[in-house]
Amino acid sequence: MTTAVPPSFRLGLKKIYLPDFTVALKRTPFLPPTQATFTVPLWFSKLDLRDYLYNVYKLPISPSIRSYVRQSRLRQGADPSAARPQYKRWHRPRSTKIMTVEMGQGFVWPTGPRTEEDFKSWNKKELKIAKEENAAMQERAGPGGDAVGVGEERRAAMKEQAKALLEGRERWRSGGKEGQGIMFGR
Repeated sequence: MTTAVPPSFRLGLKKIYLPDFTVALKRTPFLPPTQATFTVPLWFSKLDLRDYLYNVYKLPISPSIRSYVRQSRLRQGADPSAARPQYKRWHRPRSTKIMTVEMGQGFVWPTGPRTEEDFKSWNKKELKIAKEENAAMQERAGPGGDAVGVGEERRAAMKEQAKALLEGRERWRSGGKEGQGIMFGR
């Protein structure tokens, strides 16, 4: 078992317990194995990336980190989700921030499958389990079935509640937990 090497730099004081950002390692075959490139949020600083890599992966990196913001190209049409293209309206999609770090140890990407035969052995067990689970769920959710698996007595009780609401014997008031309502008799 290897012990963690203490950092050669002062760690930041920003506490992040459940991150709401994504740091993506990019495949860069033109760089040497000791350099890694990451796509990070626009607000990420070099110190944030250094602390993140050390605290999450115990990866000591050199102090030299290169970063740049890559602007997206101008595109025609004001809104990419619009039904019709809007001519003579231009917009620039959101920029991306790229950071390159120098690591102490080299990292080499594993070779991926090259032939169709190599692909077959990948995730064979997981695919089999997924197929079985999918078949079981489709059987439950078949014609007249329910994917959630609500029991017959619960279904009958819900039907009775709906009937009482429609006939006016009960009234509905929202409350309780989110998404649930409380029924009150008249």
